[in-house]
Amino acid sequence: MVEHGVRVATWDNADPLADVFLMQFGQFAAKEAIGIDYRDSMDRAVQSVNVPITNGAPIPAELMQHPGISYLSSYDLAPHYSAQAGWDYPGFYLGSAANVDDLATFWNLRACGIQMAWHDLQHHARFDLVKAEFEARLRTRLAGRENFRNKPAVWCLAANHENASAIIGDGEWTIVGVSESTWNGHNVSPAKMHFGTESALAVLGGPKQLPRLTFALKDKPFASDPWFYEQHLVASISVIGARGDGSNYTFTPPCVPELNEFAARAMTLGYDNLRLEPEHVGIIINVASVDLRLGAIPVPALIERTFALAGFEAKLSASGLVTRQLVTSMGGLDGVRAFKIPGVRRLIKSFGPTHSFSKKDALNKIGSKDAGGSTFSDYRQLYIEPRGPDTELTPSMVFTHLVHNGLFRIGSDLRCPTCQLSSWIPLDNLKQKATCSLCGTDFDATRQLVDGQFAYRRSGVLGVERNAAGAIPVAMVLQQLFINLSSMSLTESYGASYDLRPIDPTGELPVCETDFVALLREPRSSKPAIVIGECKDVGGAIDANDIEHLRQVADAFPRERFAVYILLAKLCAFTPDEIELAKSLNTEFLRRVILLTHKELEPYHFYERHRGDNGKELYASSADDLADATHRLYFQQP
Repeated sequence: MVEHGVRVATWDNADPLADVFLMQFGQFAAKEAIGIDYRDSMDRAVQSVNVPITNGAPIPAELMQHPGISYLSSYDLAPHYSAQAGWDYPGFYLGSAANVDDLATFWNLRACGIQMAWHDLQHHARFDLVKAEFEARLRTRLAGRENFRNKPAVWCLAANHENASAIIGDGEWTIVGVSESTWNGHNVSPAKMHFGTESALAVLGGPKQLPRLTFALKDKPFASDPWFYEQHLVASISVIGARGDGSNYTFTPPCVPELNEFAARAMTLGYDNLRLEPEHVGIIINVASVDLRLGAIPVPALIERTFALAGFEAKLSASGLVTRQLVTSMGGLDGVRAFKIPGVRRLIKSFGPTHSFSKKDALNKIGSKDAGGSTFSDYRQLYIEPRGPDTELTPSMVFTHLVHNGLFRIGSDLRCPTCQLSSWIPLDNLKQKATCSLCGTDFDATRQLVDGQFAYRRSGVLGVERNAAGAIPVAMVLQQLFINLSSMSLTESYGASYDLRPIDPTGELPVCETDFVALLREPRSSKPAIVIGECKDVGGAIDANDIEHLRQVADAFPRERFAVYILLAKLCAFTPDEIELAKSLNTEFLRRVILLTHKELEPYHFYERHRGDNGKELYASSADDLADATHRLYFQQP
C-alpha cells in the first residue's frame, strides 16, 4: 500500500515556486480553519507519504509517479456530456511563477479539465525530473491518436509563443498560445464535472398552464458520512418529457446568470438557491434532502425578463394575444401545420368573419393551385393529425381538421319570409321554428333546412376581425423553428408579437415591436441564441424603418450573454431592395440575419425545395445554420 499509494508534496513557503506547488500538487486546509482534519482521514485510509521539495533543488519525480491530493480531489468526477470540450490538449504550461497572469492562466486551464503540468521559465533545472516523467507517460498515452492530438501541447501566453519549442526542449509539440480569444466560449470551455447521474420519475401536478414537478432524490455522494450533513450539493436537473410546446411554460430557461434570481423565485421557494446551466437547472440542496419540487416558468414572463436585460419593457401586443390563442386552439405550435397549405390560407382570407360559405367552396379553395405554382398534391404526405400510413391527405380531411379545431363553425343560412334577408344561424341554435336575427320575425324553417346545406363561418380568434389572419404567418414561423431547431434537452421558448418600450425613456432605444421571439440553444456556442424579427404576409413589405428598429433592438442585448439573430419572413419572395436592407444587418465578421419565404416555411424542413438549386445543399438545425444558409442564398457572390 505504501509503495504504490498516495504521495503528499511539502515545501517551504518561502520557495519562489510555492504558489505553483500549491496549484499543481494541492494542499489541505488546516483543521483549525474548517473543523475537519482531511489529512488525518486520508492517512487512515491510504497511509499517505510526505515527499519534501527542497527550496532550490529539483522536484522529485516520485510526485509524478503516484497519486496526490490533486488527484484525490478529482476522484470519481467525470465531465458531463453536455460540456463542450474545445481545446483540451494535455501537456505543459510554460510560464513564470513570478507572473500573476501566468499563475491565473495555469489555474483556469486546469480548472477547465485540461491535464497539465507546470514548467517554469526561470527554473528549468528544477523541473527536469518531473518533466521527463510526465512527458514520457503523456507521449505513450497520446501515441495512437489522430495527427493534431498525438503529441503533447505547450500552453503559454502570446509573449512566449515564438520561443516555446526551444525552451521546453526537443521533441514534437503542439504550441498553443493563450490570449483573450482563448476564452471566447469556443476555444477553451470549462468542463462541467459531476459525480454521476440518476434517473427519477417525477409527478406532474399543479395547473395545466403552469405545472410543477415533484420527485425523489436518490443516493447522494458521501451522504452516509455524519459530518457531511452540514454540507450542500448542487443537483443539476434536466427534464425529459414534461414540457408544453415551448410557447407556454418551460422547466429549462436559458443559461444567463442575470436570470438566476428570477428563475429561483419562479421555480423554487427561495431566491438564491438556483443557478442556470446549459441545458440544466442547478438547485442547491442540503445533503439530507430527500425530495425536490420544481415549478415551471411561464414563457411570456421569461421573455419579458430577457428583454429587460436589453433595456426594454416587453408586453404581448394585441396581435400577439391573437396568435397565442390561435396556436392554442390548434393544439400547440406543431398543430398549425395545416397553415403550410396555401389553399388553407387562401380560404381564411377569402371569407370575412361575417361571410358564410359552403363546404364545396372550402374544398375548392383548399385544393386549388397556388399563384406561386404549388398544388395540393405537394402536401398529400403532410400529417396534420393521425391517419393511416398509406392514406394520403385530402382537402376534405384538411377542412374537417380546421372545423374540429374551432377555426370554422357549422351553421345554416336561412332567409326570412318577412324581410327577405338571409341570416346565418350556428348549428347549436338551429330549430325548425326560427327567429330572424334582423327583423325579429318567427318563421318555419323546415323546408329550407331539408332542401339546404350547411354553411360555414370563421370562428374563434379568426371570427373576431378580418385582420386576425395576419397571425398565421407568425404561427408558421414559430412552428418551423419549433420543429427544426428543437433539441433533445427541450430548452427552447417561443413567443409572438411583443410591443417594446425602453425602460429608460431618455435613452436612444426605439419604441417598436417584434413579431416573434425565440430563445434557442446554440449548439456551437456557450451563449443562448435569441431570435427577433419581422413577418409579412403576401403583398407585405419590409422597409428601412423596420430594419433600423430591429438593428437597435439586437444591438441592445449584451453580447457576452446572447447570440442575437434577426429573422425576416415573408410568404412570398423578397424584393431586391428588401434583400439589400437585410444585408446591411450583417458585418464582415458577423452573420446574424435570416431570410425565410414560403419556400422555407411551407415544407416540413427548411430547405427541402432548395435541394439541387445551383448545386447548393442546405441544412439547418440551429439559428447559426439559418444565418449561414441565408448568406449563401442571398448575399454570397456567384
